[in-house]
Amino acid sequence: MSQSQTTMPCTPAQHANTSNTKPVRLLALGDSPHGKTVLCEFPEGWQRSICLPTQADAWHPLFSALTANDRGELRKHTGNPIIRHPDGTRTRKGALSFITEEISRNGGFAGVRSFDVPAEEHGAGYITGYRCAAELLQALQRGYGPHISVRDITEAAMQASNEKSGTASRRSAGYGFLAVLEDALRFTAQNSNHGLHIAQQIAEAERMNARNAEQDAREKAAFVQRMKAAKAEKRSTSTTARHRQHPATSATQQG
Repeated sequence: MSQSQTTMPCTPAQHANTSNTKPVRLLALGDSPHGKTVLCEFPEGWQRSICLPTQADAWHPLFSALTANDRGELRKHTGNPIIRHPDGTRTRKGALSFITEEISRNGGFAGVRSFDVPAEEHGAGYITGYRCAAELLQALQRGYGPHISVRDITEAAMQASNEKSGTASRRSAGYGFLAVLEDALRFTAQNSNHGLHIAQQIAEAERMNARNAEQDAREKAAFVQRMKAAKAEKRSTSTTARHRQHPATSATQQG
């Protein structure tokens, strides 16, 4: 591998697309005009600097072969600084620019605002929504899916789109965001083999549902058997106790 290849920064997804080799050791952490960087060592001994333009890059599957300590250092390196607000709350930016993490006083995770955009007038709000959707799609295209909850973001955007109209709000941003997702869904419907993919999902869901139903039936039958055994044991114990308390009566009844 040439010197230019070993030193040229690239994103995790770019490296994964051109090489199946994963880094095994973290050598150094740094910064570049495009974001955080990490210098890694690979199994053959060669090194490469990888650019991490967003926080989510640190969770890319490319780094799965690193030790837990190295992964922790990498994610800490890309984490955004905690902001202390006048009202006492603490936040930091999340994996995308419009995601805000809420931080507790002891520094722990306290919650997340998945569509944290400003209240704006109609036109400006739509532009914000478009930009947020574009950022999400670009992140997913680069392979950040495991660290970004598309469902939470979409639900938060839908909530924003339901805010009151007529005043500055997040309503237009929510509508703009959902409009881009609608276009993306239409494009997917026309240009992907979604039929096979969804059919496989349905088949797997049906298999899991049947397995769960069988498991529930077995557990229910086992429960019924345990209850019957417990009642029988209780009756046997009660009869034995009566015989011990009234042995003469029991003998007479037997005679």
